[in-house]
Amino acid sequence: MKRFIPVLSGLALLALMWGSPARGQDVGGGATTKENLDLPFDALGENEEEEDAPEIVSFYGQQREGDGFFYVVDSSGSMRDSGELAVAKREIIKNITEFSDRVQFGVVFFNTNVVKFPGSGQPAEANPGQKSSALAWIQAHTGSSGSCCQAGLSAGLRMANACSAKRKVLSYVGDGGGTCGGDESQYLQQTLAAVSAQNFQRVQINCIGVLSYPQMNEDFMRKLAAQNGGTYIHVTR
Repeated sequence: MKRFIPVLSGLALLALMWGSPARGQDVGGGATTKENLDLPFDALGENEEEEDAPEIVSFYGQQREGDGFFYVVDSSGSMRDSGELAVAKREIIKNITEFSDRVQFGVVFFNTNVVKFPGSGQPAEANPGQKSSALAWIQAHTGSSGSCCQAGLSAGLRMANACSAKRKVLSYVGDGGGTCGGDESQYLQQTLAAVSAQNFQRVQINCIGVLSYPQMNEDFMRKLAAQNGGTYIHVTR
């Protein structure tokens, strides 16, 4: 009997070590979890592509992150005469100067008419040649009368939608006016609906309000930002 007991203990130990099937731990009401020890430590993320960190820029004091940046700016008479158009141009020029070559971008100025860079409506690559051309084009723009914001925003969104970047940011700068469609209140409501329909890629739209404006115009900019995942700020000087 003295020899029999350790033999049984050894067999029991071997059975526990080698003969028992793997079991999961009981969790709560009978659900089980199981660790797969056959996989290497880093196997779960082995085939996942690493994503580049987003570009970070400061626009009107607000940090924006992305790899596709688009600007839609009111260049009507009030913006030009107050100096706000010049400020907006400086802010855009600063951003473009800082872009790395993996960024795509575009700029739209609107008044009664709409002008854009690039003129093709396709986003620009932030290489030295495109950046230099964009800076010269922005500096040359002088503005005109009228505020056709719906046409301007549509042009900016078309460019952003054509962009291959994963994180797209559109910045709208103006006083929230829309004087191209008869009744301004109705025109602004139509603009909100048009932007929602066209923003099928969920481009983030941030609104920067400048100058003084009526509550109707502020409401428009707040709604435009809120409906498109962005923020609204009012800059006073």
